[in-house]
Amino acid sequence: MDEITLKRGTEEVTYRKLPEHFAIRLKQGRAADRVGLEAAVGRTDAAVHHVDSVPDARMDVFAVEDATDLESTVDDLRESSESDVVTHMYALDDSEEGAVIPTGTMTVQFAPDVSGSDREATLAEFGLEILEDLEYLDNGYTVSLTDQSTENPLKIAAKLQSREGILTAEPDLSFRISLKYTPADELYGDQWYLENRGDAVGLAEGADVKATAAWEYTRGVRDVVVCVMDDGFDLDHPDFTGPGKVVAPRDFGDEDVDPSPGFDDDNHGTACAGVAVAEENGTGVVGLAPGCALMPVRTSRWLSDERLTTLFGYAMDNGADVISCSWSASAWNFPLSTKVNAVIHAAATQGRGGKGCVVLFAAGNEDRPLDGEKNGRRSHNGFAVHPDVLAVGASNSLDERSSYSNYGPELDVCAPSSGAPGRRITTTDRRGIRGYASGDYTSGFGGTSSATPLAAGLAALLLSFDPSLSAARVREVMAETAERIDSTDGEYGDDGHSPWYGHGRIDAGAALALVAGEGDERLPQVLSMDHRVDRPIPDRGEAHDVVTFPLDVVPRHLDVSVEIRHTWRGDLRVTLEAPDGATAVLADRAGGSGDDLVRTYRSEAEPELFSDLLGRSAQGDWRLVVEDLAGLDVGTLVRWGLAVGYESSQPS
Repeated sequence: MDEITLKRGTEEVTYRKLPEHFAIRLKQGRAADRVGLEAAVGRTDAAVHHVDSVPDARMDVFAVEDATDLESTVDDLRESSESDVVTHMYALDDSEEGAVIPTGTMTVQFAPDVSGSDREATLAEFGLEILEDLEYLDNGYTVSLTDQSTENPLKIAAKLQSREGILTAEPDLSFRISLKYTPADELYGDQWYLENRGDAVGLAEGADVKATAAWEYTRGVRDVVVCVMDDGFDLDHPDFTGPGKVVAPRDFGDEDVDPSPGFDDDNHGTACAGVAVAEENGTGVVGLAPGCALMPVRTSRWLSDERLTTLFGYAMDNGADVISCSWSASAWNFPLSTKVNAVIHAAATQGRGGKGCVVLFAAGNEDRPLDGEKNGRRSHNGFAVHPDVLAVGASNSLDERSSYSNYGPELDVCAPSSGAPGRRITTTDRRGIRGYASGDYTSGFGGTSSATPLAAGLAALLLSFDPSLSAARVREVMAETAERIDSTDGEYGDDGHSPWYGHGRIDAGAALALVAGEGDERLPQVLSMDHRVDRPIPDRGEAHDVVTFPLDVVPRHLDVSVEIRHTWRGDLRVTLEAPDGATAVLADRAGGSGDDLVRTYRSEAEPELFSDLLGRSAQGDWRLVVEDLAGLDVGTLVRWGLAVGYESSQPS
């Protein structure tokens, strides 16, 4: 039966069975992915993938790859002794967005004259068990299906609704809420880059980042910190004065903790910060990630390699999640020094407790290649071409390239900003006559300086929704979901990359949908296993432990975390051995006389380290070996973990 009509409240509703989706609740634990499903109930013959989780109902949603497998899959899962509820999903209207899940409980209300024994007989007939007397519904009960129930709650409800003596019989449903959110901030209508309706000259409908779609998932959380490194910040501006808005402010120009503007033209930082995180407070403008916190770091006007290492070290040490830099060297040809290259790499791979900070740099406004020549002049923007950096170019309000925006194969994405014949950016301004304008806001900001914090705001939203994402994964999501604009002249290659737009204009709505598992594409699935070992590492001896990976898939990436307590980590060699015997030496007597080794090694950040372990099946025993190669000092292998990322479409 693909459709069934039931009374729900005072209305009749037709439930239309979805052709591919089902939901399951286990008696113990959760089936949070296919691995969890198979671990609990055994292998399924059909190919299925995890779609969503419903925490309050303790259920998980799956879809079969082939709709003809749905019924047999549901029947097989219902036979498992580990399954509590296995149900089809239903739509109440013509869209799957209106899907509901019968949770396995029902509301049943009897007429007052039905005796207790008759009530018990009716419940027993359908295998229903009373969970709760409903004080707010006379003669009403919440009941649960049991092993004695031979039909699903919709069919039981249909039969009960036709009986005399039954006033109410409704399956309890889990449903998705839909928030249609528009900020009340008075200048939001001028922020076309967040929502562009194309209703004025110089505006093209849709030439925006789809902010309202992203805000249905999150508007940001204070735990996510966006570090803006720039020239000065007016922190008394009303869009930065919310509780907990500003964290760890620092001025490396005046060497204090007050990053206020120090020069008459120190206006850039205030404008950039507003694009990313201006507070949603009912006045002025709103940032793309208004709920996130701001770490304002004022730089000096001259920067040295040493100062750059200090800047990035400060951001990492003080909890930055995203680092937004709307600047570069004045010189066209500016390769990074070894240590600056290294500190940016460290921030992007070891910040955020090993997940990496998302580091963004502006591509620049000189209409030149990021790495190449123009008119016989060498051009190399060392910051933007760094492999761990998201290089951001600019598109305009007509969804065309901003003519000034730098370009090349190193460009990652673009974001809406100024550019003739379009419009400029409205954002926060240094208050008073010293700002870009005479009030608290400016409508004249732009350049890749504005595009970069806008992209940083998207990175902050992604981490607000899923803080487990690595920096590399955030960059990947932003690139994968970017919208290809100017498809005729954009010169997009087979890899989807354009030298003028990167992978396209960022799309915040699509990016959040992808991370939420609702996009047209799916992120790689990740199975993580963590072992607490607490095994002594003897002097001149070794400790080892084994993790068994159950799935026959080819890893897309590997993360290995170790926690070793030791009084001289320079004694240690740490080796990871794959099921087929291939090895990777993660640490080889590095770290000198320092204590302990607590680190996450990531193949995305150090591909050469893991080169022998990728491209083969991950199934089997993974072995971690910790050797103490010198005398006097001993330690403990406290714990270690293995995370394997794989494409969800791979067979398992």
